[in-house]
Amino acid sequence: MRQPLDTRLLSKLGTLRQIEIFLKVAELGSIARASEQLCLTQPSVSIQVKKLSDAIGLPLYEVIGKSLKLTEAGREVEQAGLNIFDVVNQLDDSINNLKGLKSGHLSISVVTTAQYFMPYVLAPFCEMYPGVDVELHTGNRDLIVKRLKENLDDLYFFSDLPIDVEVNSSHFLPNPIAVVASKEHRLAGKKNLRWQDIKDERFIMREAGSGGMVKVQHYLQNNDLHMETVMTIQSNEAIKHAVMANMGISVMSAYILSNADKDGLTQLDVEGFPLTSEWRFAHLKDKKLSLVAQRFLEFLQNNARGVLPMKEIEKNVNSAMQGKWGEE
Repeated sequence: MRQPLDTRLLSKLGTLRQIEIFLKVAELGSIARASEQLCLTQPSVSIQVKKLSDAIGLPLYEVIGKSLKLTEAGREVEQAGLNIFDVVNQLDDSINNLKGLKSGHLSISVVTTAQYFMPYVLAPFCEMYPGVDVELHTGNRDLIVKRLKENLDDLYFFSDLPIDVEVNSSHFLPNPIAVVASKEHRLAGKKNLRWQDIKDERFIMREAGSGGMVKVQHYLQNNDLHMETVMTIQSNEAIKHAVMANMGISVMSAYILSNADKDGLTQLDVEGFPLTSEWRFAHLKDKKLSLVAQRFLEFLQNNARGVLPMKEIEKNVNSAMQGKWGEE
């Protein structure tokens, strides 16, 4: 026999909206960042979290220095909240199934470079299912791996899968990583370069946690190579413009260089490059995908090549693999 609902406990947990707001604060570790993502003012977020804390009767977080840390009670409420919303999402999935997917929610996290092709995929999917609410998160690889481990989204896109998390994944697109420079660079057009010929150049790279940088670091470590001078910029577009201005060279995904010729960029012919990599979509191995996520996966597998500019992508990929990127 089902146990009767303990309404006293229900009242202590507060409203679902309060729990939702608290979960966002717990996820981001910041009232300010949570308010930005939720489109609320910081005082509104603080008030709702305080109401939930008052209802529980214990503080849910503490601020140490500039860091927000959950208390033991906060961690318990966070886990309970995640379980509650998991059940709510399962209910939403069941209802969507009955409605024939006329509504629902899809959350996707992608490493930054994937944003160059994701709109081509999402636009026709949203047109096919206009009632589905799509949430797209972008960030460096470390952030997306963190979201994967915390099971915050339905699907994730990587060019370098994490090795410490069990996932189910499928190949999506090749992702060659090439050494690039301005066409005005002194090494532009040179053939049969070795790493020793470029190691003293100023490298303009993403931060250590980015997918492309992880791939490059693995290659350098495995071959006992290194970069002498590295300028770190946390934006692919900013790196691209810095290379265009001949401030230095970079090692970048081919997708960032779709207009290499127009931008005055060229691929350097360096032994060992381009590095071979591939885009893969993934989810936690034990995760039960919602109906919306299943439909999106099916859409990717059956329609992606039709909606992506594959002719241009394959031309660029083949050029990169042959060391001819940016040549006339």
